[in-house]
Amino acid sequence: MKESKLHMVLTALIDIIWLGILWLVCSLPVITIGAASTALYYTMVKCVRHDIPEPTRFFFRAFRKNFRQATLLWLLCLAALGVGLLDIVAFSQMGVKRGDFLYIFSRLLLLPVPMLFPWIFAFLSRFENTVMGTLRFAVWLALKNWKQTLLMFFEAALVGLICWLLPQIAPLMPGVLCLLTSFSIEPALRELSAGQGRPDDWYNE
Repeated sequence: MKESKLHMVLTALIDIIWLGILWLVCSLPVITIGAASTALYYTMVKCVRHDIPEPTRFFFRAFRKNFRQATLLWLLCLAALGVGLLDIVAFSQMGVKRGDFLYIFSRLLLLPVPMLFPWIFAFLSRFENTVMGTLRFAVWLALKNWKQTLLMFFEAALVGLICWLLPQIAPLMPGVLCLLTSFSIEPALRELSAGQGRPDDWYNE
């Protein structure tokens, strides 16, 4: 029994690391980050948390299935980040000083994207909807579950700090972060599934 549990733990650790590496490789073109993130979340919950084998096959299946919509959503995220960065540059050129309202406001404009990011692509991995419908649900879920949203934001910040301090372990962290966020997201997605009267067995398909 102990060997069996040890084997399960080691298998899960290997899958977490491997899925994180797959995410990094598939995110290299940058434009594919949305599709890679959707596939990472889908496979992390399906294969790691529910002990279903063949994570590589499920990762690329989810990547292909959600590529178009995930890419559109990611481009919208990039556009929002671009607007925020342009505001920061514009205010800096205007001579806005550190601590001024506009200085703080311009940086707050960047926060919605990282806070919505996990909800957008987790929802997409689980449900079928339009691009705008997915965005609306992501905003609703993020606001309804605001404590989890803040927790995930700080988890991402902590992982980012660890990667900055220990860059040699950075390739291991995408999978770890995805697993952490899944514990905040899954209860909300299961509740949403139940509210729609649909069985919550997508990972057994």
